[in-house]
Amino acid sequence: MKKRISAVCAALLLTASMLSACGKTEEVTPEETTINIIQDGTEAPAVSQDGSSETSATSFVDPGANIDFGGDETAPEISETETISPEDHDEVVSMIEGGIVTEKAPVITEYNVDFKTRYAYNTLNDQEKALYADIVDAVKSVRTKVKVDDSVTDEMWIKVYGCVYMQEPQLFWLTSKKVVKGKLWYWETDPELIASMQKEIDAKAAQVLAQAEGKDTFGKLKVFHDFITLNNNFVKEGGFNQTIYGGFVNGAIQCDGYAKTMQYLCDMSGIESMIIVGTNEANDTHAWNVVKVDGDWYNIDCTWDDPILSEVDETNVRYRYFLVPDEWIHNKSHFNINKKVSGTQLTYFTPPACTATKMNYFNVTNQVYSDTASADAALKEKLKSTASNKMRAAEIRVSDKSVYDAITANLKDYASWIKSENSSVSSVASNCDPNTLVIELDLIY
Repeated sequence: MKKRISAVCAALLLTASMLSACGKTEEVTPEETTINIIQDGTEAPAVSQDGSSETSATSFVDPGANIDFGGDETAPEISETETISPEDHDEVVSMIEGGIVTEKAPVITEYNVDFKTRYAYNTLNDQEKALYADIVDAVKSVRTKVKVDDSVTDEMWIKVYGCVYMQEPQLFWLTSKKVVKGKLWYWETDPELIASMQKEIDAKAAQVLAQAEGKDTFGKLKVFHDFITLNNNFVKEGGFNQTIYGGFVNGAIQCDGYAKTMQYLCDMSGIESMIIVGTNEANDTHAWNVVKVDGDWYNIDCTWDDPILSEVDETNVRYRYFLVPDEWIHNKSHFNINKKVSGTQLTYFTPPACTATKMNYFNVTNQVYSDTASADAALKEKLKSTASNKMRAAEIRVSDKSVYDAITANLKDYASWIKSENSSVSSVASNCDPNTLVIELDLIY
């Protein structure tokens, strides 16, 4: 009965979860050589080898995560092995509201990071901090209720619950059907099963942390970034896809799953970090990280460095959003920074400003070019090495918009050139970005 109830709870909460898909669009692998040009953040018609326009074969990925702490979402599909009848629904609701699953032994007694050191926690007032602590304590024991009085407003609950949900990745069994003051919802309520899942997380995390051991902060973050992007597929729906269990074990996550997995690894390695929410240009909500490197804050977005392809390509890794300043993304690709934009609208907290560029991936790896000639030579060399290693993304960055325009004006020539240099390349597509000034050509074999 206990296992049946646990499965029913998980299926019900999956169905009713308020956190829907990130809105990430699929990239379709081209069947012939096309150059898909992005201009001013919008997609122009693809240009074929003969210079004629045609329907775009590869879409620029501009995903978001629907992180909405209030309001109901369209229910995702249930797995084929789980069905929910009205009786099941009534049973689970009765269990939660009647307090049947409220008394559990603590699942986690301590964690690598004390929540009182979190950046978000320290932006709260005293009453909000106390509520944050109460929610964390309740989740550790899988309690479904937190005692609150009338001084806790709905807005306060939404704000603090949202901060706990996004800033405490270790509480992976916590989810939300909808935000109701004083109530908590879970993916799983069985402490023994949660503990078993934690062991799976620990095993995989240990492997990643071992690869990062001895590296500086930049090197550690690159190990984490590459593991997350190369070992996970973006999925809009599915159990635990918004959690570190999805990121470490299932290999299937959406935006907050990417961000929480990065946050967890940063926590375990002593890197100060946080999760930020916002929207893309289409107002689909999204999540990414802000991390501290050598005393400065940077944005890092693993979701948007992991494109969706019609066929999974485990050789594909890119670094467009690896340690970037606010100036390159705020109100250009990432909007409504740390705001809840639907239902009750509020700001969770104001994140630290990210102004430095020193540790940006392209700066550290000496792949920034300030004139057309050097950018041209570098892009050709990058295309050759990418093709010879059967990788997908050939990236460089330029420091000036005029250089960016000069290079991207001739993308079809680069496509023809690399095909003539390496016969294994069957198709080329562009994912160039005028906001970050990253020039990226994707090779298909």
